Amino acid sequence: MQDSEAASKPRGIFDRSTKGHQMPTVSVEVERGQIRFFAKALGETDPIHFDIDAAQAAGFPDVVATPSFFMPIEAMADEERARLGQPSLIKLLRCDFGRLLHGDETYTYHGLVFAGDVVQFDTKITDFYEKKGGLMEFVTIESTVSHAKRGVLITATRTLLHRLG
Repeated sequence: MQDSEAASKPRGIFDRSTKGHQMPTVSVEVERGQIRFFAKALGETDPIHFDIDAAQAAGFPDVVATPSFFMPIEAMADEERARLGQPSLIKLLRCDFGRLLHGDETYTYHGLVFAGDVVQFDTKITDFYEKKGGLMEFVTIESTVSHAKRGVLITATRTLLHRLG
């Protein structure tokens, strides 16, 4: 390989051949206990996150997940993929936890998630790029949580990065 070819070739850890890869859609059921546990861990006090009667009195069908419940849904989706024998996003990307950092994240909430919901989780690897002269590599991931009747509930764009230098 010529010196100019070596200089232009990314030297990162991420598997860049996964750009554009759409992970298989998985469905997960949101359980009341999961919502309560997560809301308690966050220090939430609103009874709509704990008490079905309070949630129904407020016009909801069941206890309401906090907006940040996206992360437990993603964890449940990863567990479901493992159960189905599918690789996790982290494994597919070849993340190195010794160098991996959390970058930017943006969430857009289109609807609420309730206990008893069966939601679909979709993830796509959308981009790779470098900064600091190749000392940092980034991957951008887009995910969607949707409900069969209520449509898209949450969209997320997140960035992970490896420190390479």
